[in-house]
Amino acid sequence: MLQITRQTEYAIRGLQELARRNDDAPVQLKIIAGACEVSEAFLAKIFQMLAQAGVVRSHRGVKGGFSLGRNAAEISLREVVEICEGGIVLNHCLRKVDPCRDVETCAVAKVWQEAQDALTGALDRTSLADVM
Repeated sequence: MLQITRQTEYAIRGLQELARRNDDAPVQLKIIAGACEVSEAFLAKIFQMLAQAGVVRSHRGVKGGFSLGRNAAEISLREVVEICEGGIVLNHCLRKVDPCRDVETCAVAKVWQEAQDALTGALDRTSLADVM
C-alpha cells in the first residue's frame, strides 16, 4: 500500500487550522492539537519541522504558539509532503542519491517517473489556500 504517513496528514490538518483562523496572532499548540484530534507531543514534533522550513512561525512566551510562516496561497501541498516524508520518490530507481544503474534503459523506470511527475505536479498546483 502506498500512502502518506499520519505525520503528513496531521501537518496538513494543523496548517488548515492555522489558515482557518486567518490572522497573525499565534495559536497555542494545545488548541491546534485539540481541533485536529492529535496528541500535542506529536504535533509539536511536526510543527518543529515545519518551523525549520519556514512554513510556520513559532512564538515564545505566555501568548506564544504558532502562526503561518507565509500566506496560505504560497504554501504548496508538495512542500508539506516533502518536509514530512523526506521527499517524494515512488521507486528507488528515481532517487537522486544512489539510483538504480539501469534507470536509463529500464522501461518501467519511465512509468515510475511519469507517475511521480503527475503526483508532484498535482501537489505543486495545490496550495493550502486551495484546500480550505
